[in-house]
Amino acid sequence: MAFKAYVKNYYDIQAMQPAGHVMAHSAPFANAASMGYDPAGPDWTYQYFSSCEITFGGAALPANHPKADHVFYITEGYGYAMIGGKRFTYQSGDIMWAPGSVDHEMYPFGTATLKFLVTLCPQGFKPSEPYIKNVNDVSGTAEPGNEGVTFFTLASPAITGSGSQEFHIVEILPGAKLSLDTPKSDVIAHLFTGVAEAAADGEKLPMKKAEDVFVCPKGAKWEIANAGKQVVRLALSISTAR
Repeated sequence: MAFKAYVKNYYDIQAMQPAGHVMAHSAPFANAASMGYDPAGPDWTYQYFSSCEITFGGAALPANHPKADHVFYITEGYGYAMIGGKRFTYQSGDIMWAPGSVDHEMYPFGTATLKFLVTLCPQGFKPSEPYIKNVNDVSGTAEPGNEGVTFFTLASPAITGSGSQEFHIVEILPGAKLSLDTPKSDVIAHLFTGVAEAAADGEKLPMKKAEDVFVCPKGAKWEIANAGKQVVRLALSISTAR
């Protein structure tokens, strides 16, 4: 394992102005350096996982990330993107898949701040096509050994055609816990609602408030248990895809 599992909150991270963005900032929960990987080496799976905001009048200007797929999950606001010369509109609850090696740019509509989670993952890359999919249009599924847990899968190799990452919205009922076998994948979980307790190789890591993020190395035995009386809802990002 390259690093030790940790939990960080959005408000505990020093925000930065991403290159090629206007009136925007990013709070990076994970990247190669923070996860203990050699940025010049072959082993790391996330170039970054962050929470981003673009305010009125701002934009993510045209960019291209060779062989590194993007997931954008919109948490607040709405807007449009140009991906590979095609125009896509998005709103809260949408995933926007931007394939690696494809030009993309992003703009908010109106005066409201656009907020979204974003990943950039190169390992397992295969050429694919962009798409928009809303979580409310996805049927919930179960996974073996995860009673009381529902997965709303927005990105997987079966959907994207690329093996760089999976992205799910997950709901965990009171008394239930989420646990998957991820020997070759780093795992990141971003808490939206509820109270949870994550654990990695037996070490407990509380997730007590919205925008707590659990980052776990590949090969660790991990779980996220509902520690309260309401449904836990989180975004689950897995790279590379299982």
